[in-house]
Amino acid sequence: MLPHIFKDNVENILNNVVHSLDAGFAILDKDLTIICANNRLSGILGLEHDLVGKKCQEVYKCECKDTKNCSVIHSFSSGKRQVSEIQLFTEKGERRYIQNISTPIKDANNNITHLIKLSLNITEKEEKIHQLSLLQKLVEFMQGTHQIDRLLHLILTCVTAGTALGFNRARLFLVDKNRNIVYGEMAVGPSSLEEANKIWSEIANKYEILEDLIKASGDNYRDDTPLHMITRLMAYSLTDEREIIVSCIRNKKPILEKDAFNNPNINKNFVNMIDVNEFVCVPLMVKDEVIGVICADNIYSRKPITDEHVQLLSTFANHAALAIESADAYKELAEKVIQLKDTQERLIRSERLAVIGNMAAYVAHEIRNPLVTIGGFARTILRVPNQSEQTKKAAGIIVDEVSRLEKILANLMDFSKPVESIKVSSQINEILENTCSLMEPYFKNGRIVLSKKFSPMMPKIFVDATQIKQVFLNLIKNAVESMPDGGNLTVETMTENEQIKINIADTGEGMTTEILQNIFVPFFTTKVDGTGVGLAVSQKIVDDHGGHIKVMSELQGGTTFSIYLPVKRE
Repeated sequence: MLPHIFKDNVENILNNVVHSLDAGFAILDKDLTIICANNRLSGILGLEHDLVGKKCQEVYKCECKDTKNCSVIHSFSSGKRQVSEIQLFTEKGERRYIQNISTPIKDANNNITHLIKLSLNITEKEEKIHQLSLLQKLVEFMQGTHQIDRLLHLILTCVTAGTALGFNRARLFLVDKNRNIVYGEMAVGPSSLEEANKIWSEIANKYEILEDLIKASGDNYRDDTPLHMITRLMAYSLTDEREIIVSCIRNKKPILEKDAFNNPNINKNFVNMIDVNEFVCVPLMVKDEVIGVICADNIYSRKPITDEHVQLLSTFANHAALAIESADAYKELAEKVIQLKDTQERLIRSERLAVIGNMAAYVAHEIRNPLVTIGGFARTILRVPNQSEQTKKAAGIIVDEVSRLEKILANLMDFSKPVESIKVSSQINEILENTCSLMEPYFKNGRIVLSKKFSPMMPKIFVDATQIKQVFLNLIKNAVESMPDGGNLTVETMTENEQIKINIADTGEGMTTEILQNIFVPFFTTKVDGTGVGLAVSQKIVDDHGGHIKVMSELQGGTTFSIYLPVKRE
């Protein structure tokens, strides 16, 4: 039994107890109508109207919709205290996690007449649990991504996603030790408040969970956004410690800048480029070495960046740095595998060519002597007077066929004998110009329209001009032969990734996939009178110059041979 003084002040005592718990409370009748509530409940639930007279379902949003799982109904029916946790969104769109404790009130006859419902705001605790769970998911996603550009975009997507770290914009900078600078590599985020509202609305409607957003991030990547393009223009010397991003790298610590525009201790170059007063810079560290920086801000939402945000972003950045290092190692390994495979293919081709070359030399030598004898006798018969027309015709056929066989043997001998390269500084445009001049009569006879697109900025390279010219002759001759009814031939030069690229493109018959796979195989040919050694020899010459040949062809859609030669000093 309570003393009389407590009975008279029970409402005040209840209010004080609830206030000390920082809880909201409501008293509900058996119709689940709120007959009493304190002001704190409105604040916890994010409601601005009076709660008295409202139904439980109207106020608590998600309870009482399902009678089987409703803690209030269970408390009324069982007479026992029930505890539940709900998630709701306030009228301002804020996510809240609420713990509700429902306790029945009984009268003197032990009948349940009302129910007290206490509500505690556990959002902070739940968000920390959610963030830890989220961080684990993000780490798993990053560890499974080895393509470096996709990984960097994934990292920035996680930093800016509302379901993840939730910053408005994020930029990623990388350190270049060779040039002693830090430079902008990528950026993700809207470029204006209107664009921000549009993007956030689309994401909220389209991607309910983080996994869906991350899976779609690669398809949504754009490198033409204003934010990304501005970021790509940013670069700062690692010796300039007054630049805040450089200070972050050199001190290996996060920097939360609250008033950048008025801070006299930092240079304003970086601040003016990102054009925001409050932002955070977090280093990407691997083995105590900074490889880059993530810079994030809330320029549109104006939501303050707290120390907890910085701590979470720093934890995420540590995992992101490891993922970047792993992706770089994977990329380097993939390049090594490609180089190894290319070297292996070149060795196989060289061995194959050597074996076939020796065989060709032997066969050519054994056939040449009797062939010369046959040709000589045939020519002697042609010179004998008073021969019948039938005899002359037969002897003429023998001479023609012997000449054709001698030509094939000459090609085989050229293919089989090793040729020493004499490489000198040469201008590819001049070699091509000379080759095209030699082929002009050939073009006229074949009704070929030649188009030359030579880059005027082509550097000189070390090549054996005679051998490279032979490659051009072979490819141009093949191109003309693929256009028996005439057509267009385009010869083009350009520089690409420290290589000279020569395109020889025709509008001819093109090739099937099967033919395309075998065109460089020695003695493979689709021509009636071909030997099948021209392209094999051309490929070997280009290989010996440290280059390679690529082919693109479509049946009845023409063919393009691309020759790549390295730009390097001998």
